[in-house]
Amino acid sequence: MSNSEEDEKQLRSFQRYLLQAERVLCIVGAGLSQSSGIPTYQLQRGSWKGYTSLDLATPEAFQANPGLVWLFYSNRRYIAMRAKPNRGHYALAELSRRMSERNRNALVVTQNVDGLHRRADQPEEKLCELHGSLFDLRCTSFFCTFKGSNTRDLFLTAKLREHTPRDAGVKRRYKAELQDSKRAKTGPSGSILTTSHEHDESLSSSDFDPLPHLDEETLPHCPKCHEGLLRPGVVWFGEPLPLLQMDKVDTFFAAGNKDNTSHSDLVLVIGTSGKVWPAMGYVERCRQNGGRIAIFNTKIDDKDALRQDKSCWAFEGEAAYWLPRALEPIIGHNLGSTMRR
Repeated sequence: MSNSEEDEKQLRSFQRYLLQAERVLCIVGAGLSQSSGIPTYQLQRGSWKGYTSLDLATPEAFQANPGLVWLFYSNRRYIAMRAKPNRGHYALAELSRRMSERNRNALVVTQNVDGLHRRADQPEEKLCELHGSLFDLRCTSFFCTFKGSNTRDLFLTAKLREHTPRDAGVKRRYKAELQDSKRAKTGPSGSILTTSHEHDESLSSSDFDPLPHLDEETLPHCPKCHEGLLRPGVVWFGEPLPLLQMDKVDTFFAAGNKDNTSHSDLVLVIGTSGKVWPAMGYVERCRQNGGRIAIFNTKIDDKDALRQDKSCWAFEGEAAYWLPRALEPIIGHNLGSTMRR
């Protein structure tokens, strides 16, 4: 059987099950936003101006060099605000609405922080942002409880407007050397790596330009206490996932049966392998209670084996392409009116 024939067979089987599903949990990773032009930053190699996410997305990095960390997140905000939700985002939002109309339930649990689900009109009560949002802000002062958001401004201060890189900051060729905190204060001298859809091997002088050091007074400050620095409202490495968001998922599972046992008919694993925590835990909870799994990802290493498993479907390729097709029995075939809202 050809790949296209097997794809269609998988699609028909999945759609028959989807029509009967009462509860659908959608776990979303970076692969979905990649179709909107959002880079995926890898841990194992330098990926942004010579730094890995592990270099910058930590409380320790912010304490050592808040200016550098804010340049990184200001760049990510800029890219996210210029990006547009894709058909996959809109398909999930429509799934949530249509399932509610049928007195069924669909919950989107995203690991992405780019805000594209919200911009696709994903219902608030059907969205769980496990890793927070680039557009949320909170004060770092121990005595201040300020939390807020800013989805209006491309740049939060004049200095960030002046110095935030406007590109993705990612190239392929050289692995970056990790910078110690002293060197981090002036930025790297240059390193070049890329995401999967930047293949330009050429170099320009800007690839080697050091990032400027930004003084704390030029960074976003708390509007409540007027003293503490603001930080992005995302979950950094070493920090716990937000309890309220975790409880939201647990409540979804627990509400499946009257006896309060964990249950979900169907878990969609979208733009991620589903092999890291907590996604892996949700997949296993679904399997253990007789539910089924559908994977939508650009690359699925064990696709053939998964397709032999009667409890699983595997759709290899861009989730932005597959989701509107796979969910069509529920959401309909025309997302145009939804995308123009």
